[in-house]
Amino acid sequence: MSNDNATVHDVITRLQDSWGNGIVTDAKALEYFATDVYSQGQALLAVLRPTDAQQLADAVKQLTDAGVAVVPRGGGMSYTGGYLAAHSPSVLVDTGALDKIIEINLEDAYVVVEAGVTWRALKEALDAKGVRTPYFGPMSGSHATVGGGMSQGAIFHGSARYGCSADVVLGLQVVTANGDILTTGSAAAANTTPFFRWYGPDLTGLFLGDCGLLGIKTRIVLKLIPKHAHIDYLSWQFRTGEGLFGALGALSRHGLASETAAFDPALTSIRMRRASLSSDVKALTNVIKKGGLISGLKLAVKGRDIVDQQQFSLHITLEGDSAAEVADRVARARKLVEGFGESVEPSIPKMMAANPFAAWNSMLGPQGERWAPVHAIVPHSRSVAVFNALQALFAREQQTMDAHGIFIGTLMSSVGAQAAVIEPCIYWPDSHNAFHLRTVDADHRERIGCPGEHLDARAAADKLKRQIADVMRSHGAANLQLGKFYDYRAGRDPAALALLDAIKAQLDPKGLMNPGVLAR
Repeated sequence: MSNDNATVHDVITRLQDSWGNGIVTDAKALEYFATDVYSQGQALLAVLRPTDAQQLADAVKQLTDAGVAVVPRGGGMSYTGGYLAAHSPSVLVDTGALDKIIEINLEDAYVVVEAGVTWRALKEALDAKGVRTPYFGPMSGSHATVGGGMSQGAIFHGSARYGCSADVVLGLQVVTANGDILTTGSAAAANTTPFFRWYGPDLTGLFLGDCGLLGIKTRIVLKLIPKHAHIDYLSWQFRTGEGLFGALGALSRHGLASETAAFDPALTSIRMRRASLSSDVKALTNVIKKGGLISGLKLAVKGRDIVDQQQFSLHITLEGDSAAEVADRVARARKLVEGFGESVEPSIPKMMAANPFAAWNSMLGPQGERWAPVHAIVPHSRSVAVFNALQALFAREQQTMDAHGIFIGTLMSSVGAQAAVIEPCIYWPDSHNAFHLRTVDADHRERIGCPGEHLDARAAADKLKRQIADVMRSHGAANLQLGKFYDYRAGRDPAALALLDAIKAQLDPKGLMNPGVLAR
């Protein structure tokens, strides 16, 4: 054994002695932590589950001094290799045990949470106080963490009106590769609190969307707003993608919806085949609890067939602080969209609102197929061109897709007034990996089955995934959850890259904090 290996072994042994159950070395557990929704990284030496920042900082310094890479992980709902080890030896930091809500400050309108708090746990705690964060989580928020959302970037609940995860942040606490604990925002100054973000240069923004390149987030401060007291829902269907994107852009520019979700005909068909009776009953029960018996009975009568599976559909949530405000939003939305599509019963947005964080079983297809989304964030003016370019790609690849049992459905949404989201979801027959086996409900996996290993289909899906991303970039798309998949460096302003590299060198001179992210 070399001296370097002996040093690494000594560090792991010391951590085992001092961390107890806070360090994981079981082979089966390490396989799970080395796997995300899409693929598997290099083998891990161990997984650390810290319970406070100083404990973590001390361990990170020991590891990087010994030449061990450190990889941060949130809830694990990644499909771009964000927390997969690309360097050996590596230790993963699972932030799931940093799960305390530190402070809910109603007077100054902020909440301080540890990085491992899930969006669902945060929402439940804030609901009891009558407040919320403006953006309040992705559809995977039952598992996805606040820290993960800050590192990777996240959208959906509240995004159409309030923006993405980064738009609600006031400050951070970050552990760097050399073992320092760094604070950003007003809390970094003496004798103040974390109530304000822009106290001098915005250091908070450096760490948002960095995929763990610059450090491990341990605490996050988020804005609070009063929870809206009134809510309503609208749905439409459209014969063309152009009609859908026209409506989505109009609604976005007027800031009417809190959430928007749209499906092309293929994704609607997939959703209808995937939905189970048990999930319908659960959703209906929650709608009855939240919206009253009449609303629930409408869903029971109308059912899932209310949306024409041959058309595009758009589903929105509208919120306000009075019934009059919501009624005005509804009337304005109807008027904006009437020239683009046909109004239908809003069963889908009601069910989505009743179960806002029910997406974890959706990472497998209706017959157990594997799933991988690829998304583009584009200005509304480019949305139709990007969508059509993707359709042209799928048409060119249709013969290959048919040969391997690959099919694609596309989800669309919006972020604030400026951006549309286009997310093709690839499904292909293949075996389930360690992440699926531990995350997807066992009864759901039994119900849908598993296609078994199809290596040719996997390779074809992987190639298609890259082709989709390349088409998106050729049209000027931005991305969240960059990880080790999406392009970041290619074609970027050299001066901006030089600054980022200088910051990286200052915080991580050995390059051992999540090597490989933002490297493309």
